[in-house]
Amino acid sequence: MLVGGGHSHVQVLKSFGMKPLPGVRVTVVSRELNTPYSGMLPGFVAGFYPWRDIHIDLGPLANFAGARLISSEVVGLNLDEHRIKLLDRPDLRYDVLSINSGAVPVGVGDNVIPVKPIGRFLPQWEQVKRDARSGDQIVIVGGGAGGVELALAMRQALPTGVKISLITDRLLVGYNRRVVGYLSRVLISRGVHLHVGASVESVEGAVVHTSDGRSLPADYVFWVTGVQAPAWPREGGLATQIEGFIEVDRTLTSLSHPEVFATGDIAALVDQPRPKSGVFAVREGPVLADNLRRRLTGRPLREFRAQKRFLSLIGTGDGRAVASKGPLSAWGRWAWRWKDRIDRKFVERFSTLPEMKVDAPLLAPVLQADAPDTMRCGGCGAKLGADPLRRVLARLPDQKFQHVRLGIGDDAAVLEHRNGNLVLTVDGFRSLVSDPYLFGRISAHHSLNDIFAMGARGTGALALATVPLMAESMMEEELYQLLKGVVDVLNAHDVPLVGGHSAEGAELSLGLTITGEVEQPMLTKAGLLPGDLLLLCKPLGTGVMFAANMRGRLTSDLLEDVVASMDRSNASALKVLRKHQVRGATDISGFGLLGHLAEMLRAGGVGVSIRLHDVPLLAGAMELMEAGNASSLQDNNERALGEFEFVGCSPGDTTVRLLVDPQTSGGLLAAIPSAEAEACLLELRSAGYDAAAIIGRVEEDGSKIIQA
Repeated sequence: MLVGGGHSHVQVLKSFGMKPLPGVRVTVVSRELNTPYSGMLPGFVAGFYPWRDIHIDLGPLANFAGARLISSEVVGLNLDEHRIKLLDRPDLRYDVLSINSGAVPVGVGDNVIPVKPIGRFLPQWEQVKRDARSGDQIVIVGGGAGGVELALAMRQALPTGVKISLITDRLLVGYNRRVVGYLSRVLISRGVHLHVGASVESVEGAVVHTSDGRSLPADYVFWVTGVQAPAWPREGGLATQIEGFIEVDRTLTSLSHPEVFATGDIAALVDQPRPKSGVFAVREGPVLADNLRRRLTGRPLREFRAQKRFLSLIGTGDGRAVASKGPLSAWGRWAWRWKDRIDRKFVERFSTLPEMKVDAPLLAPVLQADAPDTMRCGGCGAKLGADPLRRVLARLPDQKFQHVRLGIGDDAAVLEHRNGNLVLTVDGFRSLVSDPYLFGRISAHHSLNDIFAMGARGTGALALATVPLMAESMMEEELYQLLKGVVDVLNAHDVPLVGGHSAEGAELSLGLTITGEVEQPMLTKAGLLPGDLLLLCKPLGTGVMFAANMRGRLTSDLLEDVVASMDRSNASALKVLRKHQVRGATDISGFGLLGHLAEMLRAGGVGVSIRLHDVPLLAGAMELMEAGNASSLQDNNERALGEFEFVGCSPGDTTVRLLVDPQTSGGLLAAIPSAEAEACLLELRSAGYDAAAIIGRVEEDGSKIIQA
């Protein structure tokens, strides 16, 4: 279990990706899925780097490592039971734990912007950069290399009329006199006001009070000194220093718990103390990766030897830098180019990854034509295609029973019952995310969608869970995480999980049967009337996004967007649609928008005109499909395009192809009377369905037109 995505852990992930350890599963838990490289922060502030260049994306890196990626924040430890406590989801179990989650500022008030953790600092800096005006005053607290670099970088980025002051008791402790003298002159010549020999006593409102009796006005105060560990390592029982830093020996192992490792700012090397600097986390990474392997396989651990002197490259915010190591120092543009090359090379190691491939089986030439692609999608991308499914159903014997009001063909079956009508549906697929809790949540939302599409409410659920074969304790934990995600969503909709079945299998998968009660008027696919407008509640693109994710091509910011869309219930959308006289509905899932729309058109005997560019898409979906990514089900789904006419576009256009992209936990597609549609749309957006859109009109003549 890797807690944090810091400079050491990205090296562990790369190591396990390049050389997996059989029998071991790696999980990384991180609050931020894009981890910033601290060495490039001043260059970003100065405007030399865009945001993307200074971040390492944990999503593709975790995929490459075959690791589970959990987006959450650790808030506690249970060392006796080997569990970490998370902010917004169930605890996770570990066998070996490594902590590289950084430190937090100490002594910071409400009116202060701490530079650590960097992920939280960056959006605050962007706001300051937008808002700062001539006459504003900025105070930077801390005179180490980080404070000096930040002051010079801000001077480069902000208007000259913004006053910048640097307060520190001692300037550049640990650096030789030439470096201190040179950088002092640079700071003064660039207009940074130095207050050396004092510390900050307090920050009250817009005034900074110092230990030498000064009171400095400040519109913004940045804190670049004095860090401590978060409270949870000490509260959990790990041996820590007074500031909460985890005490580790030369093998990077906790002094109190040999199954726990720690590196970077959160760690304290007890017999070789060093300042808090990213350089040590970088150098600890290879030793940590090796020692995790050694601990897991029962071999002796290596020792990490921290350098007393190391190369320091301090940027001056103007395309120059100072190079310093012990008594040696020099400066110039060449030093910045050197620093830039080193920093970019480090980030590139974890951003440019080998293509993830699955070896195809060796087949005789005569068999190769029918062989499917070996890299298959999860979620609804793993469904059988509409055509083979339709042919299979046509070959089955007729099943005519009086109590079946609606059978195969609608979103859910409706059975007559003595006390009313019973709605019944089943859905399921193999996991499309590495987080079992999140997979459980997405599956539950997806399965409830069939109930909502009928205008019904759920009354009970059964689960069929397949868990991959692992150690018994791991299988138990996997099943718990999965079902906890399911139950959390079902409970939010007052639907009890009343039973189920579990089995071993090749990979994690889940099926849910949902029962429900019809609420009148019942919604069906056949309810469309000519003149109705079609509303789509969620954007399209989950299929292509996860096809790209499987290949390590989906950035974590896009992954978070698509997961947020899938983890949103359609229950509130149904309430809004009901208020505006919804005629009929379906949920968009495996056969894509056009596949499910075609079912509605056939059921109602009507036609449609779709306005292509009004169809909402997830950010990045268009670019990913243009880059050659597509779901396993895409080719089969594109056969549905043959039912439509195209005006101003063609079936091969990327936007058109996205109309049949298979969706997992997609939105509701509903027909609304034209007089109600605009009001319905506004209310949907107010309810949080920001991408909801009117995408077309139901036509009487049976034509099916898609127009650009």
